[in-house]
Amino acid sequence: MKKNITILLLAALFLSSCADNWLNRQYQGGSLSQEQYDKLSSEKMKGTLLGIYAMIYTMGGDSHDEFGQRSIDLWGDILSGDIALTNKTYGWLYTDEQMLTVSARTGTIWGFYYGMLHNINTTVFSIENSSKIMELIATHGYPGDGGEYAYTEEETEYALYMAQALAMRGYCYGNLARWYTPVVKSTYMTGYTIDTYKCVPVYTESNMNEPQALSTSAEVYNRTFSDLSTSIMLFEKFGAYYEEIQGTEYSRNTKLEVDVNVARGLIAYAYLNAAPYYKNVDNNKMKTYYRLAHKYANDVILSGEYSLLKNNELCTTGFNNVDHSSWMWGQNVVVETAGGLKSWFGQMDIHSYSYAWAGDTKVLDDVLKTDIEARAWDGRINWFNDGKKKSTFKDCPDGKFFSAQSPESTAEEDIDREWLSDNIFMRYESMFLIASEACYFIDSLSASADYLTQITDERMNTKYPFAQDDYTTYKTSLSNGATLLKEIEYNWRVEMWGEGYGLQTFRRLTGTKKRGGNHDYSGGSEVNASDHSFNMNIPSSEATYNPNI
Repeated sequence: MKKNITILLLAALFLSSCADNWLNRQYQGGSLSQEQYDKLSSEKMKGTLLGIYAMIYTMGGDSHDEFGQRSIDLWGDILSGDIALTNKTYGWLYTDEQMLTVSARTGTIWGFYYGMLHNINTTVFSIENSSKIMELIATHGYPGDGGEYAYTEEETEYALYMAQALAMRGYCYGNLARWYTPVVKSTYMTGYTIDTYKCVPVYTESNMNEPQALSTSAEVYNRTFSDLSTSIMLFEKFGAYYEEIQGTEYSRNTKLEVDVNVARGLIAYAYLNAAPYYKNVDNNKMKTYYRLAHKYANDVILSGEYSLLKNNELCTTGFNNVDHSSWMWGQNVVVETAGGLKSWFGQMDIHSYSYAWAGDTKVLDDVLKTDIEARAWDGRINWFNDGKKKSTFKDCPDGKFFSAQSPESTAEEDIDREWLSDNIFMRYESMFLIASEACYFIDSLSASADYLTQITDERMNTKYPFAQDDYTTYKTSLSNGATLLKEIEYNWRVEMWGEGYGLQTFRRLTGTKKRGGNHDYSGGSEVNASDHSFNMNIPSSEATYNPNI
């Protein structure tokens, strides 16, 4: 373990220095020479990939609300209004509470994903330059497809490295497409479609040395689909071949690394988010995208690799351990990678020596809380503090998120000062929500309800004596299409609360809602996803330093 951590940190340091050079240039290009990235050994390539993974949970600067992907998740969830800030004693995250994320955070989000993309493109170039693996596939086909070429052990390893790199590139572009494409009904989309709206530049290993013009949102999504589908094929074909020649099943070393199911989850979510843009523009494509979202999510479900969080675990796991069977992708936080106060648990957990414990609480929006309470059968209400023991912690998520070290006490002498709770990036339950929503929009309402209730069957409120009767009535109500769609949206917001899906659910499904009165800023106001506050502009510096924009 210590050896792996050392390799990871050294690789991250090397790649961060590369990213710093890139960020000084502002646009997404970078210098790359054949001499710099000639033949890389398999071991060095592994270290390079570890460095890319390390970038997911790191972010430059001293701000305690900037800590990689989980901070971006948190910004979006607060901006959506599902997480409410109740005060601003320390000031962190108040920008997002004020709904200023799209202007104040755009440079950080842009730099985070394009910094990662620069290093991914460098890695893709290096893998191909070192192994010619994609050229070999183009010439001989994938193993198992009837070709006579016998891939070597080293070539197989490089193919699986390429699968990881392409999955990570698809991940970055999928996130950029979501953040920088306005919602369908926004005035920014007036006169445009997904095929004509200029979104962000697309950089690959073949053009990364020169600044690129903006690509359309469709082109960015197509890059996402292409990279992820190729990644999945590489994982599937070379994973099976690896087992054939090695005599042991191919598997990732840790859940921080992507694998075939993570790639499937990423592409399923990308198709789900792209599909609505084709409504009344190309309905056949819209339904094709929904079918593909369902297919890939269902492939994960059928893999049998994960299991849903059980009802008796609702308030026992703290969502703090990457080893849980519902976690598909996450970071095992160790001493060397702990962020301390500058971490997701540092900002959210009242059981850690942190901002939440000290009074800067981030809580459940009270309008959403009323929605949960209206479903008395729903045990997820117990994810949130009832305020009876300490009123200042009311509606904090201490039943869902709590420290792995100090799960109960909030006394100063007992709270967690190690900050070793793990970071979650993808959970199995999201696959059922993707499948449910996709099936709904291809008019498979029965299948949609079935995917949804596989989650809710495990969400019973055992403290409520009539939960089973009320839940039976609830399930019957899902035969109504309008009710079913409302419950899909509700379950995205409640089941995935605090996991980074709030903003996109608001933009994709909700449209208009009222912020709870417990928000420190603008509580009780109506907000619309088409407003400027929820639609990102590219950084002004990009136009300054990129001559093609």
